Amino acid sequence: MSQRFHALEQLNQLHDGYLKAFTIDGVDLVLVQQAGQPSVLEGICPHAGHPFANSRVRGSNIRCDMHGYLFDLTSGACTYYTEGPCRALRVYAWEQQDGMIGIRL
Repeated sequence: MSQRFHALEQLNQLHDGYLKAFTIDGVDLVLVQQAGQPSVLEGICPHAGHPFANSRVRGSNIRCDMHGYLFDLTSGACTYYTEGPCRALRVYAWEQQDGMIGIRL
């Protein structure tokens, strides 16, 4: 089964601190940009299942607004936790197509 490109955002809309949540084919995602580098990550915190939709970018991490867990924007690794460690976020490869950033699912 071949994967299909799903456009998420116009590239010219991205800026440092950008964060927007998406659901594509039942998969929750979050698109962020920091230090000029976009990242597409799993959109639900693995600690307690809270969505990242209202979260913030903090340095090189995304911060879950429920319990304050931090996850690295590049690797997805949990870099700070408040109630015990948890697994890393899944990181999705992104690509550019016709002025859009997106992923293949």
